[in-house]
Amino acid sequence: MNINRINQSAIIAIAAGMGCSSVALAGETNTSALERFESARIAFEEAKAELEAAKAQLAMTTGAGDIEVDAEDSTSRVQPQAEPEVPADPSSWTDGWDWAANAGFGGSSGNTENFNARLSLGGQRNTSKYETSLVLAYLYGTSEGTKNTARGELRIKNDWLTDGKWRYFAQGGYEYDEFQAWQHRFSAAIGVGYEFIKDDKTTLVGRVGLGASYDTGNQAEEKLIPEGLLGLDWTYQYSENTKLVASTTYYPNFDDFGEFRWHSGAGIEVVLDAETGMTMNAGFEHRHDSDPGTGVKPNDVDYYMGVGWKF
Repeated sequence: MNINRINQSAIIAIAAGMGCSSVALAGETNTSALERFESARIAFEEAKAELEAAKAQLAMTTGAGDIEVDAEDSTSRVQPQAEPEVPADPSSWTDGWDWAANAGFGGSSGNTENFNARLSLGGQRNTSKYETSLVLAYLYGTSEGTKNTARGELRIKNDWLTDGKWRYFAQGGYEYDEFQAWQHRFSAAIGVGYEFIKDDKTTLVGRVGLGASYDTGNQAEEKLIPEGLLGLDWTYQYSENTKLVASTTYYPNFDDFGEFRWHSGAGIEVVLDAETGMTMNAGFEHRHDSDPGTGVKPNDVDYYMGVGWKF
């Protein structure tokens, strides 16, 4: 629809109205002046309606926001919508962390006496360039008054993000366990990751890399073991208050082909009170070692349920 043609119609209508007034002042009869004024008014209303229709059609075809019509030159200008503000990255590595502390306890009494506890602290720091996670956890348990579980773990991982789906990562870990063939285990790895899925709800990242581990204490061989790394990390924001997570990582032993470690786990987090940050957490962790050592089972499975707080 031609805006210029609409503007010309409006100008003609206004001019016609002015002409009517001039003629009336020159001495025409009241009836003739009123008829010509009415005709001019109708033409003006038609031109105005056509202008409004053209403005609406232009807004629909351009997909823009509001269209303003300048009263002086009767031209339309599209007002672009403002870009959403992107939060600035933290200025220091110690800033921008989201923390969560969790605690779970269980046990039984009577014919059997059992007690177990799990305490953990997790941190997440996401920026436009990095994604960093840190986990510190400790498990303790007794059976018939005798300690049968004493395990601690510290893990840290950092992802360097790119403009595409690829990323680079480095991770390190320390494990302490009184009931393994080793007592202390140190591990580290570097590699690349690929985002198979990444949207507002779901993230699925695959990883491949190289690393090494070193065991010491108890029956450990106390030597550096070169390892590979194949893994998947998955998160799903099921609802505003519920998040699901799962991961699995395979560590093949390059020093002794056929031997490997395999760690997997899954969990759910439900926000019970957004104001205080109170959450409910449940899940499991499975650790498999194809060569666990004499008198040690190859599989360890830990189940947990408890409450936590975000801060």
